[in-house]
Amino acid sequence: MKDRTSKGVPIQRQLMRAMLLTSGLALGLTCTAFFIYEYVTFRQTLKSQLMTLAEIIAANSTAALAFDSAVDAEETLVALRTNRHIVAACLYDKKGKLFAHYPEAMSARQFPSGPGAHAYAFKNGYLEGFQPVVQGRTQLGSLYLKSDMGAMYERFIRYSLIVGLVIGISLWFVFLLSRRFQRTISQPILALAQTATLVSQEHTYTVRATKYQEDEVGLLTDAFNQMLSQIEGQNTEIRLWTHQLEERIRERTQELEQTNAAMTMVNAKLLKSNRDLEQFAYVASHDLREPLRKIQLFSQLAESKADDPVLIRQYNGKIFASAERMAALIKSVLNYSRLSNANDPFYPVDLQEVMEQVKTDFELVIQEKKAHITATDLPVIPGIPLQLNQLLSNLIGNALKFCNQSPRITVTATVMTGSAMELSVELPTRKNYVQLAVADNGIGFDAQYAEKIFTIFQRLHPQKDFQGTGIGLALCKKIVENHGGKITVTSQVGKGTSFFVYLPMDVPDSSTHSLHERLQTEGGDKAVL
Repeated sequence: MKDRTSKGVPIQRQLMRAMLLTSGLALGLTCTAFFIYEYVTFRQTLKSQLMTLAEIIAANSTAALAFDSAVDAEETLVALRTNRHIVAACLYDKKGKLFAHYPEAMSARQFPSGPGAHAYAFKNGYLEGFQPVVQGRTQLGSLYLKSDMGAMYERFIRYSLIVGLVIGISLWFVFLLSRRFQRTISQPILALAQTATLVSQEHTYTVRATKYQEDEVGLLTDAFNQMLSQIEGQNTEIRLWTHQLEERIRERTQELEQTNAAMTMVNAKLLKSNRDLEQFAYVASHDLREPLRKIQLFSQLAESKADDPVLIRQYNGKIFASAERMAALIKSVLNYSRLSNANDPFYPVDLQEVMEQVKTDFELVIQEKKAHITATDLPVIPGIPLQLNQLLSNLIGNALKFCNQSPRITVTATVMTGSAMELSVELPTRKNYVQLAVADNGIGFDAQYAEKIFTIFQRLHPQKDFQGTGIGLALCKKIVENHGGKITVTSQVGKGTSFFVYLPMDVPDSSTHSLHERLQTEGGDKAVL
């Protein structure tokens, strides 16, 4: 008895299977393409037919809409029952109200609430669309038609029966032909060729060719498989080295990225420190030196006039005023320095309550100057309560100070997206912001100084006219920057000033964790001073 394995699988069965599968696949693809073509063509035809029907019904409905005759409109729509695939239809008058519908058994709520655009579309197994009812150039209303897909389904059932019959007959003929073209040597060679093709196309060397017989083809199969084994081993070594190299490159890249990020942060801090030092040097050499010179001058004058008590009191008063001026300047520098190094946690801050506190703080000044302050519907935003209080206090204080008449101050809030804001604001567009506008009717200033007023110790008016250190608006700018926002100003001489403060409605990335912890521990209460 001979070993069946050495002979392999009978060639008849293998060739028959291959031919049947190939023929079946070809027939299947052909039928699939046919069905797709019929599906697309039928949808186009159905849409064209429904559009034509809609045009006819719309043309027959002009009189009913023109004379407001719902009965005539109903009779026109009833004619659609001759088309068993029309499941719903209705007419809308020129105001968009339902005028007549078909069939009568359907509720008005089952129809669209109003007419849509002139278009037809397939939706939920139906074809529906709107057709304008036009007389001349006047649109009297709109027609809505809805058709089912029954005709297409019926046609596909017939085609399926025909396709099944054709495929069955074709496969039977293939079976008969395959029995006439079988060869004993074909299967091993085809198997070896298929394996070689798979390796060539997919570059996979784990597959092996099947050995069917102990003959020349079997020896060729053994040699081919041995070659695949050698290539597979080499590829494994190459992949291992490649993986190790990629890991090393990835590690070095991460190290470089971390180093670059650290250097960028250090450079930014150094640049900021240099700017702060430059400003402080300017203050020390100008603003702080001015009261110091006065103290020295009046001290020398008082010493030279020791025998004149009246002059000595005057000089002492000048010295005291200069000392107070220097103390105020030093205090302002310290406040500015604290803001530069601030790392306070963020809380939900009710700006309306903060505004009420600011008005309470300035109550005496408001009464003295007969000022009127309007601020309503200010939102709750994440922020540092003390700094936001200081921000509004400085802006309201400036508005009260720089006004030669009864101050009229308005504070409004507008929520806007980053993309909706002006390009000059230069803030990230992925966030939402609140715009606080503080407008007054004060003395104003020339627009060319709009940037200068936010510089530390920069003043537009003499000290004798308006008291102050010249740091208030610099503090405002620093506070807004601490919150990830921006402050701008518009003004005209004698026509008042408007400050625009843009603050994020979301917590800055560096403060998200702190705010989350505060909300967890305090129950999310709003924070004010």
